[in-house]
Amino acid sequence: MNKSKHFAIGVDLGGTKVRLGLVNEAYEIIGETPRLNTFDCNTGDEVVARIHQGVRILMEKNDLSSGQIKGIGVGSPGPLDPYTGYIKETLNLKAVCNYPLGESLAEATGMRVCVDNDANCFGLGEQRAGKARGMHHVLVGTLGTGFGFAYILNGNVLHGSTGTATEIGMLPYQGGIYEDFVTGRGLRAMHARLSGEDLDPKEISERAYKGDESCLKTFEEYGQTVAYTILPFIALVDPEIVVLGGSVSINWPFFQASLKETIRQHIFTHQQEHLKIEKSELGELAAVIGAAGLLDMDYSI
Repeated sequence: MNKSKHFAIGVDLGGTKVRLGLVNEAYEIIGETPRLNTFDCNTGDEVVARIHQGVRILMEKNDLSSGQIKGIGVGSPGPLDPYTGYIKETLNLKAVCNYPLGESLAEATGMRVCVDNDANCFGLGEQRAGKARGMHHVLVGTLGTGFGFAYILNGNVLHGSTGTATEIGMLPYQGGIYEDFVTGRGLRAMHARLSGEDLDPKEISERAYKGDESCLKTFEEYGQTVAYTILPFIALVDPEIVVLGGSVSINWPFFQASLKETIRQHIFTHQQEHLKIEKSELGELAAVIGAAGLLDMDYSI
């Protein structure tokens, strides 16, 4: 390894685990990406200690000193303040609610620390090294337990005045909110309504792979619903690409056709020719790479 180069450490912080990766200047992950538990952390300080433990593991495995690391980027559940690294009222990791994660981790490690929403990091990772690499106008959604959304403008996350730009999961939709329809629980509820069967998302997926018509029909409607969710934002920002990831996106073969068809029915002809709609290339690693990319970002956007 060329130790004259500077590396960044990307951290994907979740409710049950934290995953870390050493990322080089080409946004490539070097070596392994260790995972450590967070479900047993009861305080923010314990979470910081766990992340610090992972940082030390990476540095020791790669024989690096702190002087060769330009900083640590953290993708965390939100809402949070990306300008200060202060975590507000996240539901997925209560230990860091109302906690100065950025400041505390910087103090513990002696390194520069940047913190942002995990969906923003996912989007930034895809723009730096995935399907949207090098593109200037990138919309990204994560479809999983929750619904994350991000807009990457000229290589920088669009944050807005309070850091919550594009946080659309709580917006009203069809008598509920967007998260009720495009997450795993939304898929389950949709299938129950259409078929009368109460199946969890994994079972719906498994049956779809076996050709079950009712499950395939559910995914067709699911694709339409995701399309209607993101169409207003396509109209608003006119992206080059829409990238979708998250655990539900493993079912991409079953809903991509209805998703793309519905979107193209409701945009201009020249947009239809230009817009790309793709599944994430990097998967879970997008958030790690994007977190590292926070250290190179312009926070004035």
